[in-house]
Amino acid sequence: MTYIYSLILVFSRRTAFSVGLLMPSKLTFFLLAASLPLATTAAPPEPSAYDRLWDHSVLLKGTSADTFQELRFIGREQFDWFAFRNGDKTDSGWANRRSRIGLKGQFLRDWYFSTEFDSNLGAPHPLFNKVTDAYVKWSPGPEAAWTVGRQGVRFTLDGSTSSLVLPTIDRSAISNNIGMIEESIPGISFEGDRGKWFYRAGVFTAGSANAYFGRFDAGTIGFVSTGWHFDEQWGLQKAFVRLDFLKQSDDPQNSTGLPQSFSRNHDHALSLSGQFTQGPWTLNVDLAASEGNGTQSDLKGVEFEPIYTFNEDWQLVFRYTYLQSKLANGIYPIRYESWVTPERGDRYQEYYLGVNRYFYGHKLKWMLAVEHARMHDSAADGGAYSGWGFTSGFRVSW
Repeated sequence: MTYIYSLILVFSRRTAFSVGLLMPSKLTFFLLAASLPLATTAAPPEPSAYDRLWDHSVLLKGTSADTFQELRFIGREQFDWFAFRNGDKTDSGWANRRSRIGLKGQFLRDWYFSTEFDSNLGAPHPLFNKVTDAYVKWSPGPEAAWTVGRQGVRFTLDGSTSSLVLPTIDRSAISNNIGMIEESIPGISFEGDRGKWFYRAGVFTAGSANAYFGRFDAGTIGFVSTGWHFDEQWGLQKAFVRLDFLKQSDDPQNSTGLPQSFSRNHDHALSLSGQFTQGPWTLNVDLAASEGNGTQSDLKGVEFEPIYTFNEDWQLVFRYTYLQSKLANGIYPIRYESWVTPERGDRYQEYYLGVNRYFYGHKLKWMLAVEHARMHDSAADGGAYSGWGFTSGFRVSW
């Protein structure tokens, strides 16, 4: 007999049993297949308590056929405890950095809007401080998007980074002196992506500022930015270089207004920045220079910021900043340093070391920073600074 037959008992839903005759090779295949686990589709992970809580900020969720695709309640709360010293001058305490609420949405598929208001919770007299974002955006595709209203100019490395995702307590002295003073100012912009190339251009008001859209009684700012992603060519997870150029018309009302002016009074300014990420390491670099109008001095500086991310919870940040002014008293100190010594100088260096603890990404985090800064004051009129600062900050946004 050529074949050796075997009897196998097979149960089915319709019969109690049936008898089949199988060749040994077929029997072996059947037994092996029966021993394998059945293929199953992995169940999606359960949303975390953070996910469920933050989902409450979505007020409306529609389909592409609806008028509104999404309507979201947005906001942020940022406060610090700080202690800074310059010789025998000290300042410390609690500071309410940003308290903002607003609405953000998508409608008619290609249209977006954002409105956000900043409040003086630390000294609520008055409670309302200013409008931050207030714009409408039309984005029919990745290659083109038009935005009109109060928005970010996104000039310099830190100036193009929202305070929501900033890895340091404060933006650098380069952003504070060469970049925009206000995170958002009124204007119209165009931006897009084409493959590895990205670009942005806009026209904005230079002042004078008020809590809303300014008075449009000063100069204008023209802004162009272009960059390229090099991650594939350089074999990195992320790598891009970006060149920003800003041109501002000369006007005596530039850099005026309340609660603070929109910009410094630069004739033009340039920033060459880049970000490079591989594994746990990220390196941010910014080279910037400006030529001033009137009494505003020419400036040049460099920012060097390596970051090491241990895991999704912990991150270590170092930043070195150097800024030099052509004239005396051309450099303004940054936030907490100015509370100790508000006068200006002409050469500035900062060393910053920070630890970030992320509980829910950038939406909920705690930041701890130690920094040492020096300001040289050739005019010897009170701007000299050499001191240490300590800051513990809490950030939440939705």
